[in-house]
Amino acid sequence: MYPEWRKRTFFELHLAWLVQGPKGFDLLFKVNPYSLYPSREEALEAAKALLKGERLDQDPKVGRHKAPVLLSPEDRARFLVLLESGRALLPLDRYALLGEIALVEERLLHRASFRDPSNVLHSLEGLFVRLLHTPLNDPEAESREVSRGMLRLEPEGIRVGEAFLAIPEETPIEGLAYEEAFFDLGEGHYYLYALSGSTPS
Repeated sequence: MYPEWRKRTFFELHLAWLVQGPKGFDLLFKVNPYSLYPSREEALEAAKALLKGERLDQDPKVGRHKAPVLLSPEDRARFLVLLESGRALLPLDRYALLGEIALVEERLLHRASFRDPSNVLHSLEGLFVRLLHTPLNDPEAESREVSRGMLRLEPEGIRVGEAFLAIPEETPIEGLAYEEAFFDLGEGHYYLYALSGSTPS
């Protein structure tokens, strides 16, 4: 197994606003996008950076929600002290700010040319997969299934079930090992993902 295919340990930072519901706090909105850091300290530093101001609005990459309440310097300090233990819940009137730093194991996206043996298509070989195609020049177009079946790699391309797709050797292949791969060919974007099978760590 190539090092790029292995799961690695990260610390995930999760911040969210909650609102009081009939049975306790419910999710109002997630504040930050999916965020992985190599160490707990870096995740804490990222949380401090997000909490610099009195407004903790939603990151534009996630949405456009505004913070339901303003944070005082004391609120921010108390929240960060709680977060150092891994989880923080700070009630503020009928709202609450939730923070978590969780230890997770994840694969990172890997990019390599089709001819490179470390490209993630090789990790999917022999698995039952689904191959989808979307035209590049039509962003509104829906994906169309090309084929599904066992993936076999050949020197000139890939075979999924009975369908063969020629892939030039310089074509960049990106994806998560044992899970998915995607690439562009001509006027189309191709996406391939495993439907079943074990995924080694």
